[in-house]
Amino acid sequence: MVNPAPRIEAQEPVLAITDLTKNYGTVEVLKSISIDMVPGDFLVLVGPSGCGKSTLLNCIAGLEDTSGGTIEIAGRDVTHVPPRDRDIAMVFQSYALYPTMSVAENIAFGMKIRKVDKDVQSKKIADVAKLLQIEHLLDRKPAHLSGGQRQRVAMGRALVREPALFLFDEPLSNLDAKLRVEMRAEIKGLHTRLNASIVYVTHDQIEAMTLGTRIVVLKDGIIQQFGTPAEIYEAPANLFVADFMGSPPMNLLDAEVEVTGSDTRLSFGSGEQAKSFMAHSAPAALASGGKRRLVAGLRPEAFAIAQPGEADVTLTAEVVENAGSDTFVTFALGGKHLITRLPGRARIGVGDAVPLSLDTTGVCYFDPETTNRIA
Repeated sequence: MVNPAPRIEAQEPVLAITDLTKNYGTVEVLKSISIDMVPGDFLVLVGPSGCGKSTLLNCIAGLEDTSGGTIEIAGRDVTHVPPRDRDIAMVFQSYALYPTMSVAENIAFGMKIRKVDKDVQSKKIADVAKLLQIEHLLDRKPAHLSGGQRQRVAMGRALVREPALFLFDEPLSNLDAKLRVEMRAEIKGLHTRLNASIVYVTHDQIEAMTLGTRIVVLKDGIIQQFGTPAEIYEAPANLFVADFMGSPPMNLLDAEVEVTGSDTRLSFGSGEQAKSFMAHSAPAALASGGKRRLVAGLRPEAFAIAQPGEADVTLTAEVVENAGSDTFVTFALGGKHLITRLPGRARIGVGDAVPLSLDTTGVCYFDPETTNRIA
């Protein structure tokens, strides 16, 4: 676990969570969660099933009581405030549309309950319908809409509220792969145009990386890392984050590092399977020199096919998967599997000896006992 990202003093947080805990009986689901989020942030909560991300979102929404800690929205303590009074709008995974109401009636329902003037309702419905390109659907019932159209209606119902905070609970998980990509771009575009403050739950790390301005990686109710997508991808806090964030994930290999002056050598395996190469400068904690066993993290895209005589290492291809723009090739390195992302035009067959160069500037080093990255 790393410390939460520091508060940005120039802006008051739109969401401030301090030492939040949530228990179900004797089971502690959320453990001392602290997060700050400034206006305009797109904060993504990501992690495997059962990590606590949906429970955390429900606590923010007021749908779940907390066991300890505080939640502030727009500077107001809402820890024990009912959901309707929290100045939030939520988009659910199931869309939660009323089947007997038209699209326009679904979008207007919350405003009708709050007794918003009818002229204001009509204007807001027209505005969000234009924004989401669903003007031609306003008279239809949800049963006559596609999954993507229903998602747009659910988003429209949230947008007309103009809340301090939007909450999205895995909104794309019911859509097919192509539509997920389209809706992801649409949500990103909405965030950019409206400068909305969004908390978004997903188990999909691609969604997290492409949508978020900051990401919270959760495991077993504990924050593993809190930072920008670049920070989490390039400098994962521990082995869990390194393995979870990335597609394909970072290769995590047992290695020996030897530092001699300004030279760093990484070695993998032993005997006939041993491979070694020179690496970029070691982190400060390893700079004192000597040999040390650790786990080396190598991203698949750090490898490239080398020109003759310029290879850092030559490996034998075991599995070749052509994905169009990319070719994913699995090699054996030190007795372990190594996945590389090579160009789609690469002509590699199983059993080929492939000369590879390695950009070692992005190598991460992890302590095998604590699992934390060595900085």
